[in-house]
Amino acid sequence: MKKKNVCGIGGQAVLEGVMMRGKSSYAIAVRNGEGEIVMESERPKVTDKKKKALKIPVLRGIISFFDAFVSGLKITMRASEVFGEADEAPSKFEKWLAKTFKIDIMNVVLTVGGVLGIILAIALFVILPQIAALGIFAGAGLIEVNMDAGVWNAFRTSTTGLGFWWNMLYEVIRGVVRIVVFVGYIALVSLMKDIKRLFMYHGAEHKVISCYEHGLPLTVENAKTMSTKHDRCGTTFLFIVMIVSMLFFTVVPVSMIDVGNGFLTFIVQLVIRLALIPVVAGISYEFLKLFAKYDNLFSRACKAPGLWLQRLTTKEPDEKMLEVSIAAFNEVLKLESDPEYPTKKFVTFTTVEKAVAVTEKILGEGKKHEAELIAMTVTGAERKSDLYDGRRISKQQLEECKKYAKNRLGGAPLQYVLGETCFYGFNIKTDTRALIPRFDTEFLAEEGIKAVKEIYEKRGSKPEVLDLCTGSGCVAIAVKKGAECEMYASDVSKEALELAKENAERLGADIKFYSGSLFIPFRKKQFDIILSNPPYIPSGDINGLDKEVKDYEPRLALDGGADGLDYYRDICSSVKKHLKNGGKLILEAGAGQAEKVAEMLEGFETEFISDYNNPPVKRVIKASLTETVEDGEEEKADRKEDNGGSGIVLNL
Repeated sequence: MKKKNVCGIGGQAVLEGVMMRGKSSYAIAVRNGEGEIVMESERPKVTDKKKKALKIPVLRGIISFFDAFVSGLKITMRASEVFGEADEAPSKFEKWLAKTFKIDIMNVVLTVGGVLGIILAIALFVILPQIAALGIFAGAGLIEVNMDAGVWNAFRTSTTGLGFWWNMLYEVIRGVVRIVVFVGYIALVSLMKDIKRLFMYHGAEHKVISCYEHGLPLTVENAKTMSTKHDRCGTTFLFIVMIVSMLFFTVVPVSMIDVGNGFLTFIVQLVIRLALIPVVAGISYEFLKLFAKYDNLFSRACKAPGLWLQRLTTKEPDEKMLEVSIAAFNEVLKLESDPEYPTKKFVTFTTVEKAVAVTEKILGEGKKHEAELIAMTVTGAERKSDLYDGRRISKQQLEECKKYAKNRLGGAPLQYVLGETCFYGFNIKTDTRALIPRFDTEFLAEEGIKAVKEIYEKRGSKPEVLDLCTGSGCVAIAVKKGAECEMYASDVSKEALELAKENAERLGADIKFYSGSLFIPFRKKQFDIILSNPPYIPSGDINGLDKEVKDYEPRLALDGGADGLDYYRDICSSVKKHLKNGGKLILEAGAGQAEKVAEMLEGFETEFISDYNNPPVKRVIKASLTETVEDGEEEKADRKEDNGGSGIVLNL
């Protein structure tokens, strides 16, 4: 009896998805790492010659075999790119390949994997059965193996000496061994988590096709009621191929070929067997189509072993897998019914180079450095060299790069756009609550760390350190993480102090924070080291600063008074009271300010640390206390602190 409603659409399970193929199109639906179903579809071009060839029995099977192999590999690679393990860090070898040969590692891995898969298939299903059959014949005494002639010649004399009927038995044994190996292989790989999920998608593909063939609406609920087994499954086809191969090589006795040399005989026989596989596949294809069209006792008996094998290659899918399979099937239906229906391409991953170029195009010419900083933030690269280590950027990450670039065009500083910046090797959170940490300030942090280590080594106990005008907390965090100390930090801005606390907690820095202007929170407290990067821009110069500085960064963190030195005067006039004997004051200063600040430090030995500008700027003043504060000076300092210094706003 001929079956009704035989569907012309077939499928293939892929990594986290399903491919459905119609007569003139195919669609791949994959659930990506973000949980979305993404789609790719295509209408492969078919020439007139190919159309005619596809009508010829056996030949159409051979063509379908090659098409299935090539397109199957291509589709598997495409699906792997969507859900591929792009989040995993590349190995050192992968980084070396990417840098040396400028190649996409994922493509190399997939290609090599495909080649190794073919080699493994030949070894397991062609060579191993041949060796096993020889062993069985030799063990049963049916052939005599003369090992004195060498392994290869022993093989030659063993196989080529067979008669026709013995060759038939030999091929049957080879076929049985091949089936046993195949079943064992499938059973073993099905224990792997990823393969099990692949088999679940295989089951989803069958259920959706069966649902359509039963005339039911394509819904998850309807598909769930269908069987995971299907007549036209590739597993059934493979079983038919193995049976046909057994019969075919009985009629075509390749094992009886002899070219006079054991090794060459083995190679020639192997090559001929491989060359004839398409023919075997073509014949098997005709049987598969025939069995799929009819539902009677004979066809069911012929399909039974293949359906049994599907118990291993299909598993019960979950609802999300059925959704993916339905999406692919519906897409093919649209493509088949409407020649004008557009095909789709899913964007998988792109290279860092392309992402940087796209981002730079948005930012404007000459902004490659900013584009790279954006890409570093998005990918988590700690250094610029890490950015080009072969890593790939997902569609979502590329969209993040674009979003950052567009926000940057509004004029906001890049550090505020990204929400963080690197300072002394630490990712510091940045926003408009505090000044953006600058590279120049790393000199202040470095000198602070040196001073802490010097005192700790000399005394053997943790020195107490204060960071005045802490802002984002970058200096306090760098010093605390870089050396053993008890760290205190203060700021007149409560908003900045909140940001500093967030950074300290995020980076695991144990710092005691205080709100208030300069030394107000520490009237009776002394420290071994006091650090500060106070506001030092003259009030009249602020409006002349870059737009992204004057319009976005807090004025309180910039304005140092008429000459930019107000904070230094207040610090220097009160600092002796808050330093222990032999204590150190380390300050950052603006261009041309270091000498003026040093003049304010009576009773201190001072030295300057220059930055890397050209010409260098004296950026840091290191002052060591050489005398203790007298009672009269202490009272003056107390009165000055009580008055809030030189007009500095208190925020207690």
